[in-house]
Amino acid sequence: MRMRSIKPKALIASCIAHAPRPPDAERSVEKLTSARGVTSLAYLIVRNTSQNKATFPCSEILMHLLNNTCDVYVAVQALCYQREQQVSMMPQPIRLRIILGEDDARKLILPAGISDSIEELCQEIKTNFGVQQDFCLQYQDPDFGNDFVNLTAISEINDKATLKVVYLDSVQLQSFTEDGVTCQPVRSPTHSFSSSSDTDNTRPVSSSGSSPSTRLSVWPSVFTVPRFSYEAELQLEKANAEFIAGGTHLTPSPKLKSHLLERLAEEIIKFKVYPTDNDLNEVAEALVKQHPCLREQGSFNGCYGWKISLKYKMANVRTKLRGLGCAEVLVNSLKNKAQDKSKAALNVKKPRRAEVNYCPQYPKGETTDSLEKERIALLSEVQKRNNDNIVTMKMQKTFSYRRQEVIQGQPFIADFKSRWPALFTEKEIDKEFLRISTVPLLSRFFYELDLYTPRMMELFRGKGGVAGRKMRHIMVAISKDDTIHTRRACILKSLCVYLNEDHEKLVKEYTNTEANTEAMEQTVMGVYVIHQEGAEPGDDPENIGVLIEGVEVLTGLRSIAIACALLFGLIYCLNLSYPPELKCTFEVLQKIIMKLDGQRLSSKAQFLKKQANGVNELETDSCKPDIFFFKVSAMQICVYCFKV
Repeated sequence: MRMRSIKPKALIASCIAHAPRPPDAERSVEKLTSARGVTSLAYLIVRNTSQNKATFPCSEILMHLLNNTCDVYVAVQALCYQREQQVSMMPQPIRLRIILGEDDARKLILPAGISDSIEELCQEIKTNFGVQQDFCLQYQDPDFGNDFVNLTAISEINDKATLKVVYLDSVQLQSFTEDGVTCQPVRSPTHSFSSSSDTDNTRPVSSSGSSPSTRLSVWPSVFTVPRFSYEAELQLEKANAEFIAGGTHLTPSPKLKSHLLERLAEEIIKFKVYPTDNDLNEVAEALVKQHPCLREQGSFNGCYGWKISLKYKMANVRTKLRGLGCAEVLVNSLKNKAQDKSKAALNVKKPRRAEVNYCPQYPKGETTDSLEKERIALLSEVQKRNNDNIVTMKMQKTFSYRRQEVIQGQPFIADFKSRWPALFTEKEIDKEFLRISTVPLLSRFFYELDLYTPRMMELFRGKGGVAGRKMRHIMVAISKDDTIHTRRACILKSLCVYLNEDHEKLVKEYTNTEANTEAMEQTVMGVYVIHQEGAEPGDDPENIGVLIEGVEVLTGLRSIAIACALLFGLIYCLNLSYPPELKCTFEVLQKIIMKLDGQRLSSKAQFLKKQANGVNELETDSCKPDIFFFKVSAMQICVYCFKV
């Protein structure tokens, strides 16, 4: 018997269909049993599958196919068995009780099972509940009478577990230990709970020395549409009901549209004064998703007009802020630009690397003269011993003054170091980076770097060609001295090579001679390592530091990895550009390691991220195991079908 022209893809689709069993399934089975052989049965299955009306699980389809043929569908039997095994091993949904506040506990359902890591679980909580602050999680530990303990392993979570969200403030308690063993960024919890809906994101990072406009968090991964006025909410509620009932779109009146744009602009200002096109697109999409009646007919995504309106609205808001003396906008006024650059669209100074507090206002009650006096007092305080607390307090108080000097004045590094010597220490660079980006520098840098290290070492060792030989030569140091500092240094050097950049531009090694001293003075930016003349390859270096514009801004550092992390922090603190010859390396450090503005990646960074996360073409298809399995046997099934 020869089958009709049934396409192999359709037969495969029918075999992998796994729909819920309807009440009349038995009757349908009997009806199909009396059909005219395999041809009619396969035809009906394919037709039902194509119409999304598949009524049989794989086992019943297989049963009736085999009843009408001998061993033609042996391959189909194996495929269906594989499908049933995969279905039986599918992860079960996990239900969690999430405590967001003192009187706020919510239910979280994870259909795909528990997340693979704590970071993914935190992202799920942020996405589902709109939490914008950083936080850590605590779980009920039965070993301590179900008291809440910090969650350090995802395996501690079971179905119907209770997790407590502990919000973090800007004070970092622990970064990394002296022996190089890293920990996850830990910051002190706030004394009271709050959800994202009632959190004021414009509150200061610190209670003293901050301006009212100081921001606390980065741009959210999921933008939360604010509540509008009572009258506007009533109009939108009625229009949404009409849209759901009959598909009627709302054409907002000028008054309503102006109010909606005003409220959205107020929410955007909490995070950015200069939002990008992608940011505005996210806001517009969130608006039409929450209020579908506002979707635009004829627009390719239903919200393009809202995006353009938001763009013009933000321009008008910046004009108002400029008139009010907002420093972040005033810095781009024509009065503050040089005569050869006096164009509105030329040399716009705005956050380009996910800086949250790019150019903040002066603290309340402070002026340029009063903050200059604080700077002069800081020069004497930094020379005293055991005076870290006072230095930190004055550095926090003068943060806005220092940032405006960096952005507007663009001073030489040597001059700036003489004016602010307290900044050029490991501790203060870490805190300054935290003030700018709201992200801890050293703890995040080393935690993420160590997290990616095993996978990166596999990638580097598997690399071929000239780049592979260079990386294997760099990795030889690990076999001679397998310490955390050596491993990190080799990973950072190999990362440059993997991205087709010169690692010697990042880490420059010298001997303590006068000729090398002159070469160091010509260095624009990089980490320097000085070895004693005649030293062996495994000997400790004499000095490790950071060079910018030929100036030794940092010296006496403990390792190359710490020097690279501090160099990255100084680029933010001094508002410098990435070196062109190391552009990709610093992009990876920013967007993958530090997770700052990681949504937009270059092709090199995107490929590295997929490889470092263990995602390749085969693993991308692993989320669809049936399709990948059927790819191997599709030709075999096709041959079997047409032999009948």
